[in-house]
Amino acid sequence: MKNRLIINLFLAVLLIALGFFTWFKSNQKNNDNPTLSGLDIQAIHSIKIHRAEDDIIELQHTAGEWKLLHPMNASALPGKVERLLKISQIKPPVVYPLEKASLDLFGLQNPLVTLSFNDHVFKIGQVETIQSRRYVSDDAQLFLLEDTFLHHLTAPANTYINTRLLPNGIQITGIETPEMTLHRQKDHTWRNTLNFDHNALSSDAVQMLLDEWRFARAIQVNIQSNQIGEDQVIIHFNDHQKMAFYLLKQKEQVILISAENKLAYTFSDIKYKKMTTLPALEAPDA
Repeated sequence: MKNRLIINLFLAVLLIALGFFTWFKSNQKNNDNPTLSGLDIQAIHSIKIHRAEDDIIELQHTAGEWKLLHPMNASALPGKVERLLKISQIKPPVVYPLEKASLDLFGLQNPLVTLSFNDHVFKIGQVETIQSRRYVSDDAQLFLLEDTFLHHLTAPANTYINTRLLPNGIQITGIETPEMTLHRQKDHTWRNTLNFDHNALSSDAVQMLLDEWRFARAIQVNIQSNQIGEDQVIIHFNDHQKMAFYLLKQKEQVILISAENKLAYTFSDIKYKKMTTLPALEAPDA
């Protein structure tokens, strides 16, 4: 009799558990898309981050690279774009149908951020209290996502700018600075014309100096600078093109301000000296 009672109690608990599970699954919408956006990364060509009324960051993939379109025109930092694209690939652990009347409850009526991948728009809301997951919606579904990505969407606009001073793949043919003026001659030798030195320079030393410029990364890049230096740095490259920068020297740092878009690239004084001083190469052993 006692054993039968225990079995009946066990079956009752099991039926209650099954009933709760069925109710939970019926209220949880199946996720047809394995990722948040349902887009393949390679198919994403536009990202838009709307944080406040006038605080908008817009990026677009064009000519094989990501560029900032707003709030300035500049090459985008690849690592930053990669982190944004990873958000589109998050697999939501929980998805519910969205009830418009509950938007305020989830912080989605006035979202912290509105994020778009192509034409897929997502609103980022508050964090729920049970598992500290963040509410996200696409106006049809409510997602609960691990709260690990918001800081990428709220970072200052200048952190999205590529810190590389020069574009990839350019062929430098001349460098003009207050310290030196190097130009490649028709015979492909290099000379420092600032000092009227007609002797050909060491090709190895010149290539090491050019690499300092080719791969130079700024400590930081600001959207604009109100200060403009009197001196200029001019980089000549393939097809007779050139890039000009105003030179502003400060204590322990140097700022190169693009004459084209006024972006200010900050370098340490030590780095700038490497960029404007031909390395002294050791003579080969006899």
